[in-house]
Amino acid sequence: MAYLIKMAWRNLGRHRGRTILSLIAIITGVFVVVIAKGVIDGIVDTFITYNINLNSGHIRVIQPEYKLKEQTLSLGYAVGNEDTPYHSIVEDIRSIPDVKAATGRIRFGMLLLAGDDVQETVLTIGTDFDEEEKIAHLSRFLEGSQAGTLPRVGQREILLGDVLMDKLGIGVGDKVNAVFSTSFGSLGIATFRVAGKMSSGLKFLDESTAYIPLDTAMHLLDMDDSVTEIVVFGETLSKAHALTTEVESVAHTLPGTPIVVPWDEYSELISLMSKAKAIYAVIYILIVTLASFVVFNTLLMIVSERTREIGMLAALGLTPQSIQRLFLMEGTILALIGSFIGTLLGGVFNLWFGSVGLDISMMTENLGGEFLLTPRIYPTTSWAMLIFSYALGVAVTIVAVYIPARRAGKLKPTEALRTI
Repeated sequence: MAYLIKMAWRNLGRHRGRTILSLIAIITGVFVVVIAKGVIDGIVDTFITYNINLNSGHIRVIQPEYKLKEQTLSLGYAVGNEDTPYHSIVEDIRSIPDVKAATGRIRFGMLLLAGDDVQETVLTIGTDFDEEEKIAHLSRFLEGSQAGTLPRVGQREILLGDVLMDKLGIGVGDKVNAVFSTSFGSLGIATFRVAGKMSSGLKFLDESTAYIPLDTAMHLLDMDDSVTEIVVFGETLSKAHALTTEVESVAHTLPGTPIVVPWDEYSELISLMSKAKAIYAVIYILIVTLASFVVFNTLLMIVSERTREIGMLAALGLTPQSIQRLFLMEGTILALIGSFIGTLLGGVFNLWFGSVGLDISMMTENLGGEFLLTPRIYPTTSWAMLIFSYALGVAVTIVAVYIPARRAGKLKPTEALRTI
């Protein structure tokens, strides 16, 4: 085997132009895969992370009817009542060893009024800000000394996005009136002080969402012992489905028999995005396959040009299998070196882009609020991604050179030696 490797290495040096061209093709293919995978993974991971933190949690505990009417922001299907209050439910869930955080949220619609003619309809979320900080870290969106603070427990204070505040013409510390429907369907009116201004880059937060303290929302909506949903977080996303079974043991004892919904069943969009990495894996394979055609054609040409030489090797006692392995060795050396350089260059490029970010504001401007993407995406770089790209480049290139190598091994010595 050692002598075949030496021969393969020597043969690659005989036609440096073709060798360099093949290397460039492999390097380019793997380089593009690393960059594309870094960008796609960055977009998908950002979207999923924001959706989990702001919407679905790792799992949600909700009433079955609420899942059907969630888009209407119905308050009629709550978790918890006077006999089994929300606070006791969430404490039972938090006592589960694998639960990192659990908190209730009340989602409802609200009309904000500022001045005489300015009004905006918003999704309002009543939440426990202390528990929410373990999850969504809303305080990180309060940028600058004029951004204010998170609303305080028991206070009629509200957290709004910067774009929404500009539309309303208000600032931190100003008052804003709100009109909403209670859980009984009656009209509710309240005045809030703007405690903080969010600048997240997300349309969902900056343009159409308001946060108020959970206890304040309960009081205003006549939901003193209940919430519309309980979001639960485990240690890692990979353990979410295992956590579902543990939380179900608590949920099945509750009034109305609430259901436990994993994060990837929150919506069709998040389900599709969670499968995007697998879908794009096919594209990565196609990219490397296209690049490997250069190696395929080059090696096929080399086999044709070295027909007489192959005949000489066979006449000297080299078996067809050894001749085939010789050409496979040449392709493997190209695959190993080209894939390594392509992976290295792509990894360095992604590390740089991961620090400065990639501006996709032109794309996000036309997206709706349900697409939780910021105007700047940071491509990811991980050992798993680099190993995947390297292995893909090597595997596809070796497969591509198999046919020329097999053809070389099948040449008969007498016919090969007659070739001029």
